Amino acid sequence: MSSTERLAEIAKKKEQLAQIKRRRQERARNRPPPGSLAGTDLNDVDVDSLVNQLLGESAIQLPKPSSTAGSTNALTESEVQQQQQVQQPRVRTRFRGRSSLAIAEVRHEDILPTEIISYSKGVQTDALPELEENAAGKKEDMHEKQQQNKDEGEEDEEEELQDEDASHREAPEESKDVAQVRVMSEEEVSEVIGTPEFMDFMDSTSRLMERVLNVDYDPLIDYGAVDEAQRDEVAGDAVRLKTEFFSKKWTQGRTVTALDWNPKYSELICAAYNENTEQRHTPDGCVLIWNLHLKDRPERALECQSAVLSCKISPYQPSVIIGGTYSGQVVVWDIREKKNTPHQQSNLNSAYHSHPVFCLDVVGTQNAHSLISLSTDGRLCSWNLDSVLDTQDDVLDLGTLARIAPTTMSFPSNDINNLIVGSEDGSAYQVSRLSSKKDKISEPYAVTGYSGPVTGLQFHPGADHADFSKLFLSSSTDWTVKLWSVEKRQPLTILDYFDDYVYDVQWSPIHPSLFATADGLGNLNFWNFTTDVEVPYTSVQVRGGHTAVNKIKWNNNGTLLAAGDADGYLSIFELSDKMSHPTAETTAQLRNIVADMESSINEEQA
Repeated sequence: MSSTERLAEIAKKKEQLAQIKRRRQERARNRPPPGSLAGTDLNDVDVDSLVNQLLGESAIQLPKPSSTAGSTNALTESEVQQQQQVQQPRVRTRFRGRSSLAIAEVRHEDILPTEIISYSKGVQTDALPELEENAAGKKEDMHEKQQQNKDEGEEDEEEELQDEDASHREAPEESKDVAQVRVMSEEEVSEVIGTPEFMDFMDSTSRLMERVLNVDYDPLIDYGAVDEAQRDEVAGDAVRLKTEFFSKKWTQGRTVTALDWNPKYSELICAAYNENTEQRHTPDGCVLIWNLHLKDRPERALECQSAVLSCKISPYQPSVIIGGTYSGQVVVWDIREKKNTPHQQSNLNSAYHSHPVFCLDVVGTQNAHSLISLSTDGRLCSWNLDSVLDTQDDVLDLGTLARIAPTTMSFPSNDINNLIVGSEDGSAYQVSRLSSKKDKISEPYAVTGYSGPVTGLQFHPGADHADFSKLFLSSSTDWTVKLWSVEKRQPLTILDYFDDYVYDVQWSPIHPSLFATADGLGNLNFWNFTTDVEVPYTSVQVRGGHTAVNKIKWNNNGTLLAAGDADGYLSIFELSDKMSHPTAETTAQLRNIVADMESSINEEQA
């Protein structure tokens, strides 16, 4: 409300106050003083006429006494009794003295009574006079209360107007300030937008809204329809692209070097990237946490002073992320903290890693676990995640013992001592961390005629199947993938289907005979040994085959496969239920296939 409208309203209320005062003065002038006869002389007034006016037509006239006594005697006895009965109530009538009578002028005002709607049951009886008198008395009391409330309301309104008038005279400037709204200037707006608090607020709220908008749910789903997995499925339709992640700020000019899914939050995946040679002002390395419900930007961006070549999310502490760098340092981030730099990092000296760290893994149990790192100089270190300033055990130098340059490693299921290490010479070695010095490294697993660094290696994840825990796969730049058994020094089978380098190989975590491979032509090949051991079950090309696929990683459910390429893109592929889940006969079929392969090798050796 503006000040002009406020002043007009106060003037209107003042006028109402003046009208109330004038009405009161008029009533006071017209009201006669108590005990007066309103200008009439009492001596000039006839008493009989005054009584008749007061009592009206129903006034009782007193009988005049007879002039003779004889006339009374002439009446009969019955007439005398009737006359006494008629005259008896007249004798009881009393009149006040002349001094208590007064003539007052009565002012009549017609006030319509409040309409009262009542309902009563019909009763065939006459109304009682006492009830009628009570009803009349209640109406009069009601009129008196209405008049009293009206007078009190006028007094309250008068007091309110006086208080508002006084407050307006005391603080006229304050009302003007309240009515006005100050608009911030452009400089003030830009200053507020640039504050860290405002930027953090906008970042968190916008991220929350994007998550909600990207939730993949079909409200038109028919739960009673036939499941698509039960229909005949074409192999080419078994894999589809679910989403693709790329950030111009963070991933342009970088290569995906490592992948790992969060063990607690299935929608989160972390990807490690090397340095960007085109933009020198950006961090040399970074680890981005991507969310399947946040497609346009990463959930978190973690920075590092060196290119990150490997990353691992602790299975026992999902908020802790470990990275192996090109400089040889082991860095640890905790996403519970707001800062994006590592809160722990190992010392950079000759006692630990001094070459790139390509291999990381966390082994053990919830209460007793360790971080294992392996660098290309052959040094294997064991760390405590609470502090990576010093190693738990003595550093194992594989380069001195066997003169190998490790490129990848893998631990069997439920084993923290033995591991398989792939090297640059194309061989695989079995290493024991806790054995004596002479038994640290076994004889190499190698194939005559095949050469090239081992790029990927993984043990079979089937901890429930003892028959398969000895199997492991390896990929190499010699365009092959090999299936090995720990008990045999030569591969069970060699897959030479590829036309370029094979950069990674990964077993499915739930399907015992399914695994995936990635090559330099951008192909993702899905193999199922129970279907065919020579050609893949199905293949897809990542981004049209324009770039090499460096790393792949299955999620914990075995339904999604992440693929990172040399251009910094991270693609997520979804598998159909029929392809990703095994049948009841899959385990027995794979056991027979492996037995046939082993028997063939035994026959060759014999």
